[in-house]
Amino acid sequence: MSDWIAGVDEAGRGPLAGPVIAAAVILDPTKPIEGVRDSKKLSAKKRDL
Repeated sequence: MSDWIAGVDEAGRGPLAGPVIAAAVILDPTKPIEGVRDSKKLSAKKRDL
C-alpha cells in the first residue's frame, strides 16, 4: 500500500455534461507554496495565473 493520498473536489459549475478532464496533483507537504494557504482566499486574478 502507498503512503500517498490524493483528494478531489468539485468546482460547483452545475451538472456534469460533455467532455470531462480529470487530474490529480500530490504536493510535498514539506515544501509549501509561498503565499498560498487557502485557494478560496486568492483573488480571481491570482487564481488564474
